[in-house]
Amino acid sequence: MRNSMRFAVVLFFLSVLAMVAFMGGDTAEHSAVGGPGADVPSLAGRSAVAEPDDFIAADAFTAEDTVPGLLTEAGAGAVATLNGQVDDETAVAQEGADGVTDELAARDGGEAPQAAAAEPEPGPTVVTHVVQRGETLWDIALAYGIDVDTIVAANDIPDINRLQVGQELKILTIRGALHRVQRGESLWDISRAYNVSMDEIIAVNGIANPSRIQVNQELIIPGGQAAAAALRREQLVSSSGQLLRNFDWPTRGRISSRYGPRWGRMHYGLDLAVPIGTPIYAAANGTVTHAGSMGTYGILVIIDHGNGVETRYAHLSRTAVRVGQRVSRGQLIAYSGNTGNSTGPHLHFEIRHRGQAVDPEQYLKR
Repeated sequence: MRNSMRFAVVLFFLSVLAMVAFMGGDTAEHSAVGGPGADVPSLAGRSAVAEPDDFIAADAFTAEDTVPGLLTEAGAGAVATLNGQVDDETAVAQEGADGVTDELAARDGGEAPQAAAAEPEPGPTVVTHVVQRGETLWDIALAYGIDVDTIVAANDIPDINRLQVGQELKILTIRGALHRVQRGESLWDISRAYNVSMDEIIAVNGIANPSRIQVNQELIIPGGQAAAAALRREQLVSSSGQLLRNFDWPTRGRISSRYGPRWGRMHYGLDLAVPIGTPIYAAANGTVTHAGSMGTYGILVIIDHGNGVETRYAHLSRTAVRVGQRVSRGQLIAYSGNTGNSTGPHLHFEIRHRGQAVDPEQYLKR
């Protein structure tokens, strides 16, 4: 609004200036030439004898001071003045905005707020979960956004289908595994065992010197849950040294005699009544240490599973493995029979831990 008013005033000023210039030019012409139609010689003659006062208006306007020129100069000056006023107002407005920003910053007790720097994401951690009534491993894995293998890999779980209420589980907050460093292990050994790059293990665990990891140090292995869970599923002894319920049944048949006292002496195994020639399978991974006859056992296969654990399969008709051979869980190792001190066709099956026989039914999978 203010700019519009200024512009109207400028236009009015220009109009007045134009009228004055026009009227002054006409008076000079009549004074000099004696009216319209005078010829050039008479103008020259009369100009020579005219009084100076008669030519004041004419002298004020030279050849360059024409009306269009005056209008142009006046207009340019007006526009310059108007632009100067607008620039001044813009500068004032900018100063006002800067003042408001400074005032707000001062009121907050410091400089104007800056964008907050992004905080680094927290690294993976291990938390403890207490099993509630009705919970399954799948429920717990879903609640933490991980998979079942991650939970299995971090815990000694005798039977993943039977959790105990109040049982404490270690939960890794990323999909991966926990590994406790064993004596003589290197980071390269661990990396190869889990098929995970050393760089990933170093980064996740913040290892400053990869060549100086400590025995019993617990490492997070990102993405190593499948390999670790597979190892856990084959594990027969817990980290605390306890035997786990993780043996497969060597065959299926009627239990004819259980572990315990029998006929005045100790019976150290589990008897399964099966026909001669029934296939017998390894109860877990291991190495064959005996395949042949042995006293009252008759034809016997012994498998060493490591960590002081071995299984025995007796009264066989024939073997299907040799000493030193590595066997896998569920692999065919022999055929049942009635050899040795036997009262009929059956398989005598033993589990021994640290040289002592234990009740197989306590450690065979349900």
